[in-house]
Amino acid sequence: MAKQKAAPHLTRKHLARAQRERRASRILIIGVGLVLAAVALVVGYGIVEQEILLPRRPAVTVNGDEISRDELGARTALAQADLVQQRRSSEQLLAFFVDSPEVQKSLQDQIAQIDAQLNDPNYMAAQTLQALIRGRLIRREAERRGIIVTEAEIQQAVEEGFGFYANGTPTPGPTATLDATLVAQATATSTAAATVTPAATATRGASPTPVKTATTGPSATPLPTATPYSREAFETEWQQYLDDVKSSLGVGESYVRDRIVESLYQDRLRQSFLESVPHDEEQVWAKHILLADEGTAQAVLSRLRQGEAWETLAAGLSLDTSNKDLGGDLGWFSRGAMVDAFEAAAFAGEVGQIVGPVQTDFGWHLILIVDHALRRLDSAAYEAAVDRALSTWLAGALEQAEMDFDPALVAPTATPTVTSTPGTTPPTASATTPTP
Repeated sequence: MAKQKAAPHLTRKHLARAQRERRASRILIIGVGLVLAAVALVVGYGIVEQEILLPRRPAVTVNGDEISRDELGARTALAQADLVQQRRSSEQLLAFFVDSPEVQKSLQDQIAQIDAQLNDPNYMAAQTLQALIRGRLIRREAERRGIIVTEAEIQQAVEEGFGFYANGTPTPGPTATLDATLVAQATATSTAAATVTPAATATRGASPTPVKTATTGPSATPLPTATPYSREAFETEWQQYLDDVKSSLGVGESYVRDRIVESLYQDRLRQSFLESVPHDEEQVWAKHILLADEGTAQAVLSRLRQGEAWETLAAGLSLDTSNKDLGGDLGWFSRGAMVDAFEAAAFAGEVGQIVGPVQTDFGWHLILIVDHALRRLDSAAYEAAVDRALSTWLAGALEQAEMDFDPALVAPTATPTVTSTPGTTPPTASATTPTP
């Protein structure tokens, strides 16, 4: 029988060594655990920062009102969706106006402009941020004046945006913003009783989609009676729209409604300016000759003083081709309609006087003051005066606003700019005139 191996005798030295090894092992385990916990904390904070904190971080603070990155992203997505819809409508109109080269050219220019905006996300974000800033300033001013938009008014605007009128359909009026040329062309060329009607869409002011209106004769089959547009049908369509926006853009209902709220506050604030805008306004009727440099302008002025006819020199020398054959006639205009230097010279001149040469970004002007008077504004001119009053207020509010931009974002220009209308000629549209 083999002898059993005797158990080693544990000395005090052995016990101390084992104790040190156990202590080192525990320290190692604790250290690894702390490292893993730190890594998890860093990763977790990164996720929270990216998914929760960063979207809520202000893109800009305007007089204490915060505009979050999340709001900026959602509103930019909605603006892009609007442009896509406008592009689609323009393409449909291209097919409708195949026999009109001028309308085709206008629509193609619109599509090219839309594509340029869609292909520049930074531009879209900057424009959206600018609109959000204006919206905040307008809302605060409206509230300061005691203007409050109620939930009932918001809901009514949503319903009417879908063509649902709970209290009855109002008298038909213009439902889409179309170039007057398009409307005229549609009227002139619709030999088959074709009409342009707006497509069903939740976006207010969207371009119309062309459809043919069916014509009936004595032997035609009667068309079915349209089903009344009920509240239930509206609510179904509204919910479907919200679901589509959420699934395709990731934008919730609150941001969709925010745009409607901003529009209502702007409309209501604009109405408040009606009380302060007079119906009589100082205006000047002037003609101008636009020239390339001061030397040429001085030479033309000398010829005018020697008796040469204004109309002849305007037709032969003026660089403003839109009115040179009309003697450079600009008609009556109010303050704020012209660039600053031109306006100051025109309003300071005496009737019958030739003012200038006056330099602007367009060139050098000789200005003939035809008349200067306080005139009663017609309805269109009065509406334009109200718009100018609101624009003037907004420009001042933007200049005085305290804004703190996120350094990671490119701040938009403090003063919004107006996109010039095709065909606008100098000096009738200021490139820096703000509009709400």
